[in-house]
Parts: sequence; structure tokens; C-alpha cells
Amino acid sequence: MLEDKDMSGDVENYYVFAEDHRIYGPARSELLQQWAKNGLISMETWIYHEKINLWNKAKEIFVLNGLLAVPTLIPEASRSAVGLHGGQLRRIRLFADMTNEQAESFVSLLKKVKIPPFATIVKQGEHGDSMFLLLEGEARVTVNIQGKEDMIVVLGVGDFFGEIALLDQGPRSANVIANKNCTLLQLSKDNFEQIVQEQPELASRFLIAMNRFLGSRIRTTNERFSKAQNLSRSMLGQIIPPIPIKLKK
Repeated sequence: MLEDKDMSGDVENYYVFAEDHRIYGPARSELLQQWAKNGLISMETWIYHEKINLWNKAKEIFVLNGLLAVPTLIPEASRSAVGLHGGQLRRIRLFADMTNEQAESFVSLLKKVKIPPFATIVKQGEHGDSMFLLLEGEARVTVNIQGKEDMIVVLGVGDFFGEIALLDQGPRSANVIANKNCTLLQLSKDNFEQIVQEQPELASRFLIAMNRFLGSRIRTTNERFSKAQNLSRSMLGQIIPPIPIKLKK
């Protein structure tokens, strides 16, 4: 077992490798324990102990002793149609702020979709009424400009797309194409409206989480656009190059 503090009393920090293949932290022992109590950490979750520079399974972390549930087979009746239960869904960042009960309600409205490599998941210009979350695999987002496909970004596990379709059912703004075998969770407009009507608090929590990620996505896009504009202006001579400074001897 790994101790939380050494004899000097230094604070220990931990990092968690979650099921969405992302690393969360730093987290002190109190926060790590809370994550375990909330079901976000299993006995087999990999955790990095910063002080000793070592990765270990959660069951080997001393401060989590007694807080991790012993793995048991989950009866099929407790699983949703997509083969997940609420605790598993909450390990995806988009749903991490939900309670177990809320996650159970939400996962029951999702549909699992499997897509082969190179297949188009959504097509630019077509109207849609669903958003998707990437559970397994990898996909790329592209746009067609003058007959040429330009790639915008590569999506990985935990990323989502098509969310605007839940609100306006308008044309898709880009293509999303599978790079590998993909497993997706699909949320339709009808099912989302059911959540809004029957569980407004759950719908609100989901929208807040989604907007937080969208805000980060927009900032990243703005930064890329700004750099591209500066590069373009520089090539056209619109940006005055820095004046060289002559050093006096």
C-alpha cells in the first residue's frame, strides 16, 4: 500500500487516468477520496502518485483503502440499452457533475451506434436532429471548400459533436468521418426534449456542462483563426516586421 504523506508532512498530489483516456489532477487525498466515494474511481483505475513518481492501481493507494467497491457483475436489468450504467457514464467528463441517479436517467435515453472506419457519421449540409458522443475510436471533422476536404480537428474518446442539431435541426456545418471503428452514444432531439420536460434540473446540468466545453472549443478556434490571419497578413506585407536594433560598440 502507498502512504499519503511522508515523514516530512508534505502534501501529496495524485493524477487519475480516467476511462475517457484523459488525466485529471492534481488532486489531494481528500478530493481523491471524494471521487472514489462518488464512484468515479474503480479498483483498477490507474493513479499517479506525484511524490514517488509512480503509477499504481487504485486498490494499491493507501488513502483509498475501504472506499473502493469490490467489482461485481452487474445484472443486465440494471444496465441501459447501451450497456452502461450511471456510474460508468459519469466517468466521461461531460457527465461528471451529475449524480448517479441523474446519470442513470440520462443513459436510459441514449442509443449506441457502431460506425466502421472511413464511414461518414454526419454530412455537411444535411439536416440532423441528434448529437453524438464518442465512446470508442477516433473521428475527424472536415469541411468541403471548393471541392476540397479541409480537416478541422480530430475527435477522441469523450468528445462530442452535432449538439446544435438538438436546438435548431438545421444543416450540419461540417462532416464527421470515422478514422477507426467507432462506438457512439446518440442523443436525439425527441429524447432531449423528454429530459427538458420531465427533469429540467438534469437538462440544465447537462447544458451547463456542454456549454463549458463549447466555450473552451470556441476559444481554441478563435486562437487558431487569429494566428492564421496574422500569418496571412504577414505574407501579404500587411504586418510591419520588427525593426532591427543596432547595438552600440
